[in-house]
Amino acid sequence: MTSIGSHKRKRGWLAVVAGAAVLATGTGMTVASSVSASPVSAAPAGASVRMASTAGAAHVVAPGERIAVAGNQLWLTAKGLHVVAPKSSGTDKPDVIRVADVLPGKVRTIARGDASGVLFAGIYRGPVTATTKVTVKLGARTLQAKVATLAGKPGWGAYYVFDAEADASVKPSIIVQS
Repeated sequence: MTSIGSHKRKRGWLAVVAGAAVLATGTGMTVASSVSASPVSAAPAGASVRMASTAGAAHVVAPGERIAVAGNQLWLTAKGLHVVAPKSSGTDKPDVIRVADVLPGKVRTIARGDASGVLFAGIYRGPVTATTKVTVKLGARTLQAKVATLAGKPGWGAYYVFDAEADASVKPSIIVQS
């Protein structure tokens, strides 16, 4: 199972999901572990913004292309997933999950939220196709995350879902189906 640790920030909270998550791939079940987020510099100014698409279909995004999710912004670069949640963190400084820090077949997830809900976002390191699906289980509830990847089959993809009903004390499980 996964565990969540909370860190006080200026406004709201930042929860870093750590531990193991269950991955269901086309070839069977795998236990994935390890999670972190670290702040780095912001993405290029003037990057285009895409509204979050419907869940269930992986979509290809350009490097630095912004994805808007419930007042938060995410973008992918060759280095990894960048997440800015200004409402919950009080800052526009992104947290980054670096691809190099995620082992093949594993996931890393961050959870950021405030009274309006929680954004779960992370990286899955493995094959990503148009039909790749990521599910976030929160106790008895199941959320279908959206999946994005860069062009050219980079060998990883990002997933994200915002939940207005999430409780920071619930330990999420991440399931990837390729």
